[in-house]
This record gives sequence, structure tokens and C-alpha cells, in this order.
Amino acid sequence: MPWLRGDSNYITATLAPRLGLIANNTDNGCMSKPQLQRPSLAPRNWPGWFVVAMLWLLGWLPRPLGLLLVAPVGPLAWRLAGRRRRIAIRNLERCFPGWSAEKVQSVARDSFSSVARMIAEMAWCWSGPTSRFEKLGRIHGLENLEQAREPGKGVLLVTGHSTCLDIGGRILLTRSRFGGVYRPLGNPVVEWYQTRGRLRYAECMISKRNARQAVKVLRKGGVLWYAPDQDFGPDQSAFAPFFGIQTATLLATHRLPSMTGCAVVPMYPIYDRLSGKYDIYVLPKLENYPTGDPVADLARVNALIEEQVRKAPEQYWWIHRRFKTRPAGEADFYADPDASA
Repeated sequence: MPWLRGDSNYITATLAPRLGLIANNTDNGCMSKPQLQRPSLAPRNWPGWFVVAMLWLLGWLPRPLGLLLVAPVGPLAWRLAGRRRRIAIRNLERCFPGWSAEKVQSVARDSFSSVARMIAEMAWCWSGPTSRFEKLGRIHGLENLEQAREPGKGVLLVTGHSTCLDIGGRILLTRSRFGGVYRPLGNPVVEWYQTRGRLRYAECMISKRNARQAVKVLRKGGVLWYAPDQDFGPDQSAFAPFFGIQTATLLATHRLPSMTGCAVVPMYPIYDRLSGKYDIYVLPKLENYPTGDPVADLARVNALIEEQVRKAPEQYWWIHRRFKTRPAGEADFYADPDASA
């Protein structure tokens, strides 16, 4: 979304905490939860307020009704969002070269339905009754997170961009406490609502641009939830294999443990369509990690994410241009000019 400017009080109240300008910290290094100032009702903010109103309503509706309302969004987006459809198909063709064209189309179409369901899941997380999460998920391996926590040492809870990422973290937070690293949204109203909603249950939310605060939290023994599997360009990345493709992979999963001594614990959520519940898998911490070889470390994390994605490929964020940054001399991964903009 394009940036819609908010007033100066909103910018001060919302952006300052993400930039580490609030000095009051809890014992684990997370910031004390800021009092976010609500954006104004100026006409420039009306589109954002409309989105927030819909999310608020969706969050409070009974879950079956909410799922029924978002169900048509997936097929509609599949038909209308041609650029994203082509990106998803291209990603699946390259990541699963043994699949038939029919299976690629089927999984890509199902991935759009998963994205539609994600809208309802985010709404449940950011508003609505908190009691529903106690019975909505099954957590496997919570002891792995508890065992990784040592006095004075933090934990980097590494996950991937499953479409049920938000609700997976929310369910895990019914049994544990941690903060999150996230990418701020462009619209100030939706960003305010997202941050406000997540701070109902997370210990802190740290912008991906604020590495200093993340280091502080981990050095003080905090736990941070982090999904590194997006392509933000070559500056903070190195190439490592992901589905057999050299992929620009964020170096943070190597650098943060190297700088802070934190443990790295993989976590991944998967939606079970038969039961309507969410399985949250918390794996044992990575031993002998990090090493002196950042590319080997990144490849190891990518392999873990890939293993989980293969269990439910329709639930991965295939509409993202995960492979847009290429090694020098390599052709554009998304050669279709409509998909490369």
C-alpha cells in the first residue's frame, strides 16, 4: 500500500518505540508496551479506517461465519490478481520441477484460498475474544523451547512465511512469552491496528529495521520470533540454497546468534483442514550453531523451512517474489514483464 501520512503525534508515539527511543525496558530486554496514539479520522486515513473496521468486525464474528465470508476472496483473487498468480505459478514450477502443470495450478489456486483464510486469522488475532485460542491449536515440542532457554541467553524462534504465521504465533503465546520482529505496514491506520493488536499478547514488536533493539532483547535473555524467508535485496543477504535454488537469504539468522550467543529454535505452524485446528511444531534448538560459515548456517535454516513447507505447500507465501534477487549474470527469475515490476 502507498504511505498515507498520519499526524505528527502518531508518528512520535508509534515510530519512536520501533527506533529504540523509549528507555523503559522489562527484564528480558523487551520494551515496555507503548501507548500507541490512534491515527486521526482525517479523509486521508479513511481507506485505512475502512480496512480496520472490516478486520474488527471479522475478528468478533463467530469463527465459522468469518471463514464463510472470506472463502470467496481466494477464488476471486486468483482470477483478478494476474501478476500474483503468475508469480505463485513460477515459484511452484521452479521449486517443484517434478510436478505436472495441473498440480502446480491446483496448489497455486489453493494457496490463494490459504491467503484468504489468513485474513480471518489475522482478524481473530488482532481483535476478538482471546479465549478461542486455547482450543484452536495443538502445540508439539513446547519443551524444546523451554529447554533452549538458559539464564542470560536469549532464543531466536525462527519460522517461515506460512499463511497461518500470525495465528501460529498467537497460539504459541498461550503457553509461552516472546516478542516478534516484523515488517511495518505502509498504511498508518492499519499499522497502528496491527501493532496494537499484536501487543495484546506479544511482549514487544520490533521493526526489522531496528536490529539494535533485537540484539538488546536477545542479550538480556528474551525470546524473539523471526521469519527470515523474504527477499529484501542483496545488502543484508547471502546466497544459500532453498528448494535447490540459490536464494538471497537474510544474514540475521547467522549474525544475531553470533552477536548475542542466543539459541536458535525452529518453529512452524500448519493448518489441518480436516480438524480445523492449527498444529504448531517447535523443533529442538540447532546444535553447533552458528558456525564460522554464514552460508552453511543460512543453508541449514533454509533446509528446515523447506522441510516444513513441503508438508503443506499450499500454505506457503508463494505470491511473494522470493527469488527476485539473482546472482551476478543470472537471468531474471520472473522473466514475464508483468511479474517483474
